[in-house]
Amino acid sequence: MSRVPTADPLLGFVLDFCNTYDLLEDPPDRLSIPLVVRLADRSELPPPGLDDEDLERVRAVRNELYEVFAADSPDTQIGVLNRLFDSYGATPRLVEGPRLAATGGSDPVARLAVASADALARAIAEGAGDRLRTCAGDPCRCVYVDRSKANRQRYCCELCNDRMASAAYRRRKSD
Repeated sequence: MSRVPTADPLLGFVLDFCNTYDLLEDPPDRLSIPLVVRLADRSELPPPGLDDEDLERVRAVRNELYEVFAADSPDTQIGVLNRLFDSYGATPRLVEGPRLAATGGSDPVARLAVASADALARAIAEGAGDRLRTCAGDPCRCVYVDRSKANRQRYCCELCNDRMASAAYRRRKSD
C-alpha cells in the first residue's frame, strides 16, 4: 500500500531543485549556484558550499534525480538511486532516529547528490515511491509528491490542473 511520505525539508529541497528546469518558463533552465544556495536556505539546510565552476555537475545531479520521479517502476527508481550512491561515494551510516542514511561525498556536489538521493531513498523506503511523479500536464514535466489521500494527483499544481481542464473542455466543445 502506498503511503504519503513524512514531511522532510530535504525532500522539499529536492523537489524545488529538480523543478529549476521548467518547460513552462522562458528560459526553461533557471539553475544557478545562487539559486541552489537560496533553495537550501529556504529548506533550512546548511549551505552547500558550491561555486560557479560546479554548475554543470550540479545540473547533471539534477537530471539524475529527475529520473527517479520519471521512473516507470520501483526497480528503476532503486537502480537510479543506487547508481547515484555509487557514483558520488555514498557511505551508509546509522544516524539519529536511529535510521540508516547515506552520507558522504568527496566534494560539495557529491555531498549534495548523496543527501538528495538519500531523501528520495527514504521516501521510497517508507512506501511512497509511487507518489514521486512528474506532472501529466503537457508540456509541463515538473516533479511533485502526491500527498493526496486517494493517491490520484496527476498535476504538479493547480495551474497545470486548470490548463489541462480548459484544454479538455475546448476539445469537447470543438467536437
